[in-house]
Amino acid sequence: RVLFVLASFCVTSIQHVQFCLNHFAANVYVGPPKGNDWFEKQAGGTIDISCVSWMDWFYGGLQFQLEHHLFPRMPRCQLRKVSPFVRELCKKHDLPYRSLSFYEANVQTIKTLRDAALQARDLTNPVLKNLLWEAVNTHG
Repeated sequence: RVLFVLASFCVTSIQHVQFCLNHFAANVYVGPPKGNDWFEKQAGGTIDISCVSWMDWFYGGLQFQLEHHLFPRMPRCQLRKVSPFVRELCKKHDLPYRSLSFYEANVQTIKTLRDAALQARDLTNPVLKNLLWEAVNTHG
């Protein structure tokens, strides 16, 4: 049982890191949906990881997180082909399309986690809706 748990942690650790990089440093949407802004929320709430095509096997296609959110049933091997169209659509409608390197995404994620920890630790100046509050109480 212990070996099974250790093996599963080793196998899923890559996917866990990928999910953290794609979502932790992105904007958090709070509140009920307003109108027809689903695409906008998807663009603001995810970060793509830029890498060369031969690394697609490592990320499993999830380095194209925005494309994956927009087309969840599309085979992951096709997400790279859709990416330029999504990038152009975001540019056309002045929406964010964030694509960071693996290193840059790690730096952004660590900065976001640090900010949340500092806000949570500061008991002298409580912020009603800080990053920790948003992470724990997301809704909408």
